[in-house]
Amino acid sequence: MSTAETYSNTLRVTFNHLAQQHPELLPIAIVHARRNLSERIRLHYANTIGHGPFKGLKLVEDAHWGSADLGGMILGLYEQEILNELAGLGRKPRSFIDLGAADGYYGLGVLAGELFEKSYCFEITEKGREVIARNTELNGLQDRVTILGEAKPDFFKEIAADDLEDALLLVDVEGAEFDIINAETFKAFAKSTVIIEVHEWYPDIQDKLQRLLQQSAATHVARRFSTGARDLSGFPELKVITDNERWLLCSEGRPYLMSWYRFDPRAG
Repeated sequence: MSTAETYSNTLRVTFNHLAQQHPELLPIAIVHARRNLSERIRLHYANTIGHGPFKGLKLVEDAHWGSADLGGMILGLYEQEILNELAGLGRKPRSFIDLGAADGYYGLGVLAGELFEKSYCFEITEKGREVIARNTELNGLQDRVTILGEAKPDFFKEIAADDLEDALLLVDVEGAEFDIINAETFKAFAKSTVIIEVHEWYPDIQDKLQRLLQQSAATHVARRFSTGARDLSGFPELKVITDNERWLLCSEGRPYLMSWYRFDPRAG
C-alpha cells in the first residue's frame, strides 16, 4: 500500500470514529466543507455571478456575509425560489426595496439583471452598508441604488411615493419582520408585490403569521412557497466533483425547510 493510500485510510478511520463518538462535530465539518467549495467556485468565477438572473454581477472579495453560501449564489442556486419569483414577474417594475440587504446580492443583482430600474437597500449593519456601497461602485450602479440604515415600521416614508406604487418589497430580517410589517405597510404597498422570508422554527411563529395574514387581507392576496428541487445537470464545471460536494453546493445551512410568503395586490 502506498503512503498516500495509508494516509487516506488513516483519515477515513479517524473521521468515522469522530462521527460516531462526537456527532456534534458533523455540522461544523459540513460548514467548513461548504466554505471550501464556495472558495473554489469564487476563484473559478473571479467573484462574479456566473448563472441565473443576476449573471454578471461582480462582488468584492471580502464579503460581509454568507461565505458558505457564496458558491450557491454564484451558480444561481441559492434561494432559487426567490430568483424565479423575481425573474418571472413578466415586466420591469420601477423599484426594488430590500429590507435586510446584507451585501447587496439582491438589491444589486436585480439591477445587473435589468429586472428593475432602481433599488433601495436597507441594511442595519455599518459593515453591510459599506460592502453594498463598494459592490455598487464595482458594478457602476451608483445612480440606481439608495443605501439606507435600519428598517423601522415607517421605513416606507423614506421612499418616493411614485416608487412605492410600482415596486417589489423583499423582506429578510431574521424574525424582525413581524415588528416592522403591519397593515399600514401593506396599505403603503397596495399596488405592489411583497415577499417576506419566514422562519417557521421561531417561537410563536404561527400566531404571528396569522396576524400578518390578517393585516394583509384588505389589500393583498397571499401565497406561500418553500424551498424546492435543484437541477445540477446543466453545470459542466460540476461534473468533475463528487456527488457529496455537488449537493453540498445546494445546501443553505438551514435548520428547517425555508418558506416565504408572496403578497400580490388585490385586483381592482
